Amino acid sequence: MSARSLILYLLVVAACCGWSSCLAADVVDLESGWEYRWGDSPFTPEGVPLWTHDDASGRWSSIGFPSNPPGRGSQTNVWFRATLPDGSWRDPVLYVFSVDLIVEVYLEGRRIYRFGHFGAQGEGRFEGWPWHMIPLPVDCAGKRVYFRVFSDYMDIGLWGRIRVMERVDLLLGVVRSSIERLVIGGFSFLIACLSLFFGFLSRERLSFTTLALFSLASGCMVLSGSQINLLVIDRPLLWDYMGAIGYFTIPIAMAFLLDRWLRPMRAPLVGLVWRFHLFYLVGALALSWTGMVSLADTYPVFDACFAISLALLLIPAVHVAVHGNNDQKAILAAHAILSLLLLLDMAVAHGLIPWVEVPVAWGALAFSLAVVIVSLRYYACTQVALQALNLSLEQEVRRRTAALARLVSRERRRARMLEVESGKRAELERLLSDLQGCKEMEEAVSSLPQWLSAFCHPLAGAYYRLDKDAGNYRLQASWLDASRSGIPSLVPVCESAGILTVDRHWRLPLRYEDPRYGECELGVLWLRIPDERGRADSDEDTEWLSLIELGLEKIGLVLSQHCLHGELRRLSYEDGLTGIKNRRFLDDMFSREASLAARHERPLSVIMCDVDHFKRFNDTHGHAAGDRVLRRVAEILSGVFRQTDLVCRYGGEEFTVVMPGTRLEDCRQRAEELRQGIETESFEYEGCPLGSVTISVGIASWPEMAVAPEMLIVIADQALYRAKRAGRNRVESY
Repeated sequence: MSARSLILYLLVVAACCGWSSCLAADVVDLESGWEYRWGDSPFTPEGVPLWTHDDASGRWSSIGFPSNPPGRGSQTNVWFRATLPDGSWRDPVLYVFSVDLIVEVYLEGRRIYRFGHFGAQGEGRFEGWPWHMIPLPVDCAGKRVYFRVFSDYMDIGLWGRIRVMERVDLLLGVVRSSIERLVIGGFSFLIACLSLFFGFLSRERLSFTTLALFSLASGCMVLSGSQINLLVIDRPLLWDYMGAIGYFTIPIAMAFLLDRWLRPMRAPLVGLVWRFHLFYLVGALALSWTGMVSLADTYPVFDACFAISLALLLIPAVHVAVHGNNDQKAILAAHAILSLLLLLDMAVAHGLIPWVEVPVAWGALAFSLAVVIVSLRYYACTQVALQALNLSLEQEVRRRTAALARLVSRERRRARMLEVESGKRAELERLLSDLQGCKEMEEAVSSLPQWLSAFCHPLAGAYYRLDKDAGNYRLQASWLDASRSGIPSLVPVCESAGILTVDRHWRLPLRYEDPRYGECELGVLWLRIPDERGRADSDEDTEWLSLIELGLEKIGLVLSQHCLHGELRRLSYEDGLTGIKNRRFLDDMFSREASLAARHERPLSVIMCDVDHFKRFNDTHGHAAGDRVLRRVAEILSGVFRQTDLVCRYGGEEFTVVMPGTRLEDCRQRAEELRQGIETESFEYEGCPLGSVTISVGIASWPEMAVAPEMLIVIADQALYRAKRAGRNRVESY
């Protein structure tokens, strides 16, 4: 289970058990003291907005709530500020229900939160309508918080509710408030499946399909508005697209359903409504996906069209309410409730009435319940007919089953050998193809239990892998009825090299060829011989045994190939003298690390070091002693640096270290540790001391040095020569 899933699970448990009441601290609504200022603040070279330090009280105006200040005109940027209240918080956060459209939050001139990306002119694009959890320092009381907002939408500023509270209380509140939407959304999806099912059984297939579409749209709309979504997948725009699809689909489904019910009356206006909304759905999503318009800008147009459509559908809806059947009246009433709630939500969104959370989810639930009632009535009617049909079908099935059983009994023994020979050989070829498609030996070995269980079907069995340290085989997998066939969890190592038959079991070893160690045993395969087989089936047992033995032999060949390829890869990247990576490995990996550093703006450092006077050392002590020194230097290098650093022999007595994510000062400190470690090391060869050895080190780092990351090795080499010219046994930077 991932960390996010575990946290989410604990939050759900806490919310359901009512722990929030035990953990609750101060929750303060920021409902007063707000000020606003049109335009955008200039910034210092360090990125600090001047408006957060320039009091200029005369340029700030008071406002009751930080949303849609007067005198906007063509303005797209506005700043809001307020003083954070007093409170005893351990982990305070600022909760904002929503923002139109993107926002940056500053405290004491330092940016503490950002949603969206501001351009050079303070502009940005729509990236969704999520809720916001802004972390605050513990000593935030009495400090001013500043909001930088950009919006080219009809609304600008903050929206909904703004609170200061504990982080855990906010998360628990989010989970608790989302349970209702999760339950109703899931119920709507269930109703959609139920409608499709009854549509398949009923003659009113198209009507039930339309009800399923309506339930599916309602479920998408309800689930997309659940605040817990962002704790699971932090993609606000994804959820907004899901909500837009559901919201834009509702008038299509309802108008299409009315069109079906009024088909004898020939109401062309209803058909025109659902066709128009279908065209709007496709067009709005296509334009927003291609970036031609913002998804936010499609909502006001749709709201106006939706309100007009409801008015146009009122007359045919009244006709259905008067002349329709009970099922149609129930569904129409539920849709009326949902439409009323959507109109209220629309009025809140456009500021026609004060902000309040409209329970749209309950409207979706009412519609889903209406569909359940209709579906249950159809279910009751179909059950009566199905019961009579089942009685006759059962008798026919019993008669035909008995005849088929007799036929199968006669043909099974004759066809078994053919099935074994044709099916298993084809399955073996697929298994070998999958094994050959694995990139490494370990990937192939870890997948063996699954492949072997499919290959050995229908024989019960188990696969054991050799544990050389424990001196036995450990169970890796068992299949079919292996748990009742007496197969143990541990099997001792057997001296026999071939196939054994033990207690009605076959024991077959799995071997492969290692380039360094010769023939190696990977594990054993145990298969149970079915008890019902008698002596007459000995030929079939032999065929099974031959096929499985052939399969293990071919699997061993494929594993030998993987082992050989792995050894070749190791030899091609490993320096034969020191055992660390070689120049070829460095050339392959450095370009990748340089590209990642440039792409993600992540620091990158390179160390080039060279053993001082190594030629003179070889002339004095001999090349064998020099090789011993190089191996020891490589060991010290591997011990000083992290596993994520790339330690390579560059050539001769020169070594290179690539340090991803490391800045210049950290690189210099680590290089100095390396220099001191080698200087204080006592080198010996065959019991004779070799004297002290020193190294010269050159370092280079990006972005501290104004060069491209790809040039770090070149300038680190230049820094190395600078260290040599300066007297050796030192660390120099470019």
